Amino acid sequence: MSRKTSLCERPIGQRPRRLADWLNPTGARKVHSLVDKVYKLKNLELAWGKVRHNQGRGGVDGESIASFEEKLEENLKRLHEELKADLYRPQPVRQQLIPKPGQPGRLRPLGIPTVYDRVCQQALLNRLEPIFDPVFDEANFGYRKGRSPKDALSKVWKEIQSGRQWIVHIVHWRHSMNSSPEAR
Repeated sequence: MSRKTSLCERPIGQRPRRLADWLNPTGARKVHSLVDKVYKLKNLELAWGKVRHNQGRGGVDGESIASFEEKLEENLKRLHEELKADLYRPQPVRQQLIPKPGQPGRLRPLGIPTVYDRVCQQALLNRLEPIFDPVFDEANFGYRKGRSPKDALSKVWKEIQSGRQWIVHIVHWRHSMNSSPEAR
């Protein structure tokens, strides 16, 4: 699906504000459940493939990608049954301190979920992203596939250079807020 974009991505005021209005513009009262699509074994297998491809370390349970794969069928069946019966409960997330980029000696916390929970999260993403991503405003960059903070900064810089007054005013306002004594 190709994205329509413009140089100026000022939010459009006449768009519906509620997600329900986006997804159901006719006003029909029919709502479909997605949970059965999330816990389908085929979707869980696809999710596992993406988790395996991404690699990474295990969470608080200490289970690695390799050990999860050794009991793959059993693990996916268990996740399927837990989600179907509404018994699934995620494990706590393991915290790992990692270096902050560009700030030597400073660390930031990184949360590492278990492999089991990562498969569940990916299964949800597989089903929700195609539905909700198209309704996001083109100016939204956070947590979106193929978009990064660098893309957002690049977009802001282009807006400033093109003289778009609305973005220039926001930048000046933020600068004045950061430099005022009350803001500190």
